[in-house]
Amino acid sequence: MSGERFAGVLTWSAVAGAAVGGVLWFFGMSWPFALAAAVLIVAFGAGWAGFDDAERPLFVRPAVDPRPGTRSEVSQTAWSLRGRRNEVSDSGRKRLRAYARSRLRRRGLDVDDPEDAARIAEVLTPRAVAVLGRGGRVTMSDVEYCLDRLDQLAASAVPPSKGSP
Repeated sequence: MSGERFAGVLTWSAVAGAAVGGVLWFFGMSWPFALAAAVLIVAFGAGWAGFDDAERPLFVRPAVDPRPGTRSEVSQTAWSLRGRRNEVSDSGRKRLRAYARSRLRRRGLDVDDPEDAARIAEVLTPRAVAVLGRGGRVTMSDVEYCLDRLDQLAASAVPPSKGSP
């Protein structure tokens, strides 16, 4: 902004501040309050004049790409689990299903295979299988239960079912 325009905006804000301060004082406000209101209007005008038509910075901050080896899936999963009314969003359900798929694959089971459904229900419990296959409302407590069952799966000593020794 040019110096003349800055001076003009500052002058008009000073005039407006003096007018507002005078009106407040005239209608019975104490003079310190009226003076503070006038100074506040002048300060707002100076701030407005300083940011009006501001140029972009010379060096724009580049977008941050994750470095190789950094782990961002935990924070992404945490954000995807937050939904309305304690419900888990669709992306959270997809991440839970992908985690279950990788956990069950270690046991030779496939979440999408109907032939493995009975074995998965036996290993995980029917409630956890319902959370994985449900298209309706899934709450955080359902997800916590399913994650607990999947974590216990790693600790248990049940042998794999399909061809792995």
